[in-house]
Amino acid sequence: MSASAANVEAQGKINLFLRIVAREASGHHQLETLFARIELADSVRVSTATKARELHVTGAEVGPKEENLAWRAAVAYTDAASWPVGFRVDVEKRLPVGGGLGGGSADAGAVLRALNALNPKPLPPGALASIAFQLGADVPFLTTDAPLALGWGRGERLLALRSLPAREVVLILPGFSISTAAAFGWYAADAAAREGAPEAPAALSIDDLDRWDAVSRLGVNDLESVVVAHHPEIEQCRLVLGSAGARIARMSGSGATVFGVFDRRVTIDSATLPAGATLVQTRTCTSVAPVRLLD
Repeated sequence: MSASAANVEAQGKINLFLRIVAREASGHHQLETLFARIELADSVRVSTATKARELHVTGAEVGPKEENLAWRAAVAYTDAASWPVGFRVDVEKRLPVGGGLGGGSADAGAVLRALNALNPKPLPPGALASIAFQLGADVPFLTTDAPLALGWGRGERLLALRSLPAREVVLILPGFSISTAAAFGWYAADAAAREGAPEAPAALSIDDLDRWDAVSRLGVNDLESVVVAHHPEIEQCRLVLGSAGARIARMSGSGATVFGVFDRRVTIDSATLPAGATLVQTRTCTSVAPVRLLD
């Protein structure tokens, strides 16, 4: 008898760099980014032994069910595969909401991976990637089994890379969230005020992406400066991590989380943080957590 339930750790991500290379006529921005998975993860359980459609979330308030990416992923998969009849998705949240760590996207990727593993007739990789792309720019990466990948466009083009050696990561959660739409809106307004197009990215070599010392030199997060203009606490967090010896200290994605990559575990004095900010210790990953089928 085939399994009817699966567990998967929905690992988050950090953007080791993020460049905005163009803006489409539609208003969407074209990106170039280096995704890296981290050990901090939500726990997701998917069951198909039901005729109902259910979502249960603990650990964070995530808003209406219809807006939740885990729910939307399950519905989109069911529509595309005409299977299963029903589902129950349970999510235990550890990743912050609106933190730039791909929390909702990681849950969506985990649901897609779990349903495809449970499906007696799994969808081919291209079909799964198509569903993921419809859900958001981070979801395609977080649906793959790649711990490190270079992404272009709006997340639909990915090059899986050999994982970098695991490194310690300190996350500073500043105590507020930033919507992706707001961050890109600030960037677009700032670009219009400058009356300039985004700068062209530097040419990359594959050799730049397989060593931490090379990755550390690859630039910045193009959204960081415009977010800092609205939330100067982001810059304070970055300076705290840099002073502690981080080889990379940067805002992840559209924020608000700031991460530091370290060669060894460090202790940071919480008194140096902005009011309301908290610290989380994690690591980068050399592999992706597998889908575990349940009897």
